[in-house]
Amino acid sequence: MAPHRQPAPDGREAREPAVSVVIPVHDTRRYLARCLGSVFAQSLGPDAVEVIAVDDGSTDGSGAWLDGQARAHPNLTVLHQPASGGPGKPRNAGMDRARGRYLFFLDSDDHLGTEALERLTAMADTHGSDLVYGRIVGVGGRGAPVDLHTNSPRVTAFDSPVYWTLAAYKLFRRSYVQERGLRFVEGRLLAEDLPFGIRALLGAGTVSVLGDYDCYYLQGRDDDSNASRQDRDWVEHLGYIGTVLAEVAELVPPGPDRDTLMVRHFHGEILAQFAAPYLARDAAGRRAMAAAARPLVDAYLTDRVLAALPPRLRLRAQCLHRGAVDELTDVVRADTGRGPGPPAGADDRP
Repeated sequence: MAPHRQPAPDGREAREPAVSVVIPVHDTRRYLARCLGSVFAQSLGPDAVEVIAVDDGSTDGSGAWLDGQARAHPNLTVLHQPASGGPGKPRNAGMDRARGRYLFFLDSDDHLGTEALERLTAMADTHGSDLVYGRIVGVGGRGAPVDLHTNSPRVTAFDSPVYWTLAAYKLFRRSYVQERGLRFVEGRLLAEDLPFGIRALLGAGTVSVLGDYDCYYLQGRDDDSNASRQDRDWVEHLGYIGTVLAEVAELVPPGPDRDTLMVRHFHGEILAQFAAPYLARDAAGRRAMAAAARPLVDAYLTDRVLAALPPRLRLRAQCLHRGAVDELTDVVRADTGRGPGPPAGADDRP
């Protein structure tokens, strides 16, 4: 698909930006000045940076504020759409309007280091990278998913920790995204970027890491309103993760490479939920969560994956494999310091 180009004020075709920054926005007005300000202040310069903010049905004035900023910043385009239930649809809408050689996805409560886009695009230009991972820093009580602390012109999902950070905030060559037909899952608040990140990483010709500069600041919210902190239908979520793992299994044949990837998913998407989210359910809810996770354990938890897990997660996985829900509840309570609580098989509702 040919990029959509807007005419320049003097009638000539506008020059293609170096990078299009796509920002999904939903009720994050209090963070927008810092987020957008970090993009406007980029050392790469406004002529090289196109900003596309997509207001996804905000109710806190975010949309009107963005419209005001667009009047002051010619490189900012604001799109408005009804609330879609997650960042996937606004990211897709932003991609459809993007003209840059590269895409960068920035969440509206986070912000960038001043030289981030200049350094990331320079690395991609130098090495012909389809993806460039920048160093991520957690702030406001939020931790970074993995410490990428060295520069690496070429890495893979199997010889570096990049697979442990599949979230959207990284630099992508736009032509590569288009060729692969990559899209975000729409209508999901959590893990909507997993399929996009997995397909992008496993199909890329060159993946690079820029680890000597703090590129992305991952902001924790003092009201705990980050998507990752929200409760949800964990049975449905585990079913969705099953579709993600099935796709990984299609892309990578059985063996050590697939197992390397599965270790990350058992850590991050499956066994991690068997903690506070699990204990917050009554006995029937815990049984339902265990029943949803058991097929994933049976299908993808090989001996190699099990051996690579820390002992506390290994024990949870073994309980799930055996269908030992009462023992699993006792293990989780002991791991989380919640104490013995009511008998594991009892209904914990008051």
